[in-house]
Formats: sequence, structure tokens, C-alpha cells
Amino acid sequence: HFLSSLDSANSLLTAAIPAVRDMLSSGIMNIHTLERYIFLHVPQMEDGNNFGVTVQMTISKFLKETRDEWSKLLEEFPKYYSTRADAVDKLGLSKTSSSETKTESKSKSTGGEKGDEEKTSNSVVNETKTSNGQKTDVHRLNHVVAIDVKFYGDLRAALMTLFNGYITILDNM
Repeated sequence: HFLSSLDSANSLLTAAIPAVRDMLSSGIMNIHTLERYIFLHVPQMEDGNNFGVTVQMTISKFLKETRDEWSKLLEEFPKYYSTRADAVDKLGLSKTSSSETKTESKSKSTGGEKGDEEKTSNSVVNETKTSNGQKTDVHRLNHVVAIDVKFYGDLRAALMTLFNGYITILDNM
């Protein structure tokens, strides 16, 4: 049933999120490597001929801007999970809760026909409650679907940003 499948994440997004996240992380690490390389190979500044230094400073600035942009894209992943979890909670899907109550009582009486008597009584009560969420608001359901669709688009845009960034970096280098 569609409603019960909302408790688990969309399978397409479940596969795509770690892949895009790993690509962004690897890209950031690659930029760190390039920045280190450029830093270690900056030519000496000479009077009147600083062209090489200026070029490398320009490329370093672009690398830092690209790294910052990709880092901001990585910050969106936890926001998606939080937003989706809140929306799924508001759906009111069936929830099961259980509780157990244990009671023990002892009594001791002396005298009587049979002499001294000791009684122990134990009782255990298990209770399970299931609330049925079949009266889910269609608008809330559409909201969860819209969150997933939006984030899928965000993932595709992140991949294009990554691709364009790599092409520009290679062109600049």
C-alpha cells in the first residue's frame, strides 16, 4: 500500500543520495589537492613580471569559490531528511505502541484452620495499541511526494554544478 511505503524513503532517492554526496565530497577533496599543488608552485614575484603569480591567485580564488559552493550543496542533505521526517510524522500513519504492567502482591496470615498461610499473587498485563492512519490528508501526502521530487531535482542540479565546476577547473588549469 502506498501509505505504508512512505515510512521508508523513496528507493530512487535512497540510492541517489549517497552517490551524489560521495561525488561532492570527492570533488571537494580534489579541489583541496589542486589548491595545495598551486600553493606549492607559486612562482617568485619579480619586479614588473608578476603575471604567473596573478594567474595562480585567480585560479586559487576560483577553486575556493567552487569548493565553498560544493560544501553548501552538502549542507542540504540533512535538511532534506529533517523536512521529510517532519512531513511523514504529520501524515499520521498507523503507529503501534505497547506497554507491560507487572503487579506482585504478598500476604501472610497466621492462625485459622490450616495454620499459617502465605499467599503470593502475580499478574502481568500486556497492552498493545494500534492507531490506524487511513484518514490521511491527501494534501499532506502530496507534500511528502513534493519534498521527494524537489530533492531529486536538487540532486540533479548538484550533479550539473559538479560537472560544470570540473570542466571549468580543468579549463583554468
